[in-house]
Amino acid sequence: MNLNLFAPAFTVIPWPRGRNGAQVMLRRFIATARQQGYRVWPSLLTAESRPCLFIGHRRQEKFLRSPRRLVYRIAGMYIEEHFRRFGEAFGDRAFRPEYAVANQIIREALIHSDFVIYQSTWSKQILDSQLHQRPQGSWAIIPNAVPLHHFRPALDWPHRDRQPVVLGTAGFLRSRPRLEVFFDVVRRLKERPQLLLIGQMDHFCQQTLDKALADPYWRGAIRAIPSVAPEQLPGYYQQMDCLLHPVIGDACPNVVVEALACGVPVVCPEEGGTAELVGPAGVAVADPESLYSETLRAGMADAVQHVLDHLADYKQLARAQAEKQNDIKQLTHHYLQALGFAPGVDHPEKHHVV
Repeated sequence: MNLNLFAPAFTVIPWPRGRNGAQVMLRRFIATARQQGYRVWPSLLTAESRPCLFIGHRRQEKFLRSPRRLVYRIAGMYIEEHFRRFGEAFGDRAFRPEYAVANQIIREALIHSDFVIYQSTWSKQILDSQLHQRPQGSWAIIPNAVPLHHFRPALDWPHRDRQPVVLGTAGFLRSRPRLEVFFDVVRRLKERPQLLLIGQMDHFCQQTLDKALADPYWRGAIRAIPSVAPEQLPGYYQQMDCLLHPVIGDACPNVVVEALACGVPVVCPEEGGTAELVGPAGVAVADPESLYSETLRAGMADAVQHVLDHLADYKQLARAQAEKQNDIKQLTHHYLQALGFAPGVDHPEKHHVV
């Protein structure tokens, strides 16, 4: 931590203490900014003249119109159409009144912030159409990022003489169809791979896993790790040959960025911001028919098989993609610019032009 009282300073609201994607990203940003000589504090320890990065707060009215420069990092929203589609397909989701309240809080932050950071072009378009469209010059698209020295490929990457291959998925394994689709896709491959599942599971995903573990076809092929310390995460990604991320509507999942940095190509649905992260380092599959249709499942199986058939090339593309767009040092530079910091500018005014 930088203790130089004359160093440039800014605040973060709320201070990241959780383990979800936005909290993880903020902690990485704070650590990198401090390494670069910035002072970063919770709101109570800084003057209101300091710029502020925030990710939304239920009691945000008291500082939305403060004199500080306010940069809003939008993490997501509750998409009513998304809930309707899931409800029709699986019968276990509904758009509740509290979601509308949460969206209104997000809308107020979008309107009154000086600058907004979106995670992907997809999320920007969704928010524009449903909540509020920011004027040109007052926003940027900055994807999540990782420390590339920590998340890095295995020593024997990209060529490994190892059979069978390891197909993985990671994150908070929630959403009823997620593991169902994962196992369905994998079972369509020419040969059965080893499976590595990283992350806590909700009730539905745990039921799906239990069913698979009881299936003789999968005997000895599944490893499920419910919790991994952050410092150990790269070691698990390094064991994977491909990450299958069967999640529709993700804005910018950290697990995909982490996998790419470790040289692991990714297969995902086309709908959402994940496809933008993956780029040439994997395959994004369209679902033109319905939610998790047969077309999507068959297409994802073909995509995984294609990646496995050209694995060394895709692994190199994965690391190159992360180096190009997901370096935490570069993200920190963009965030500091959004906050108003520039060479020789220690205390930016509220309406400093970025």
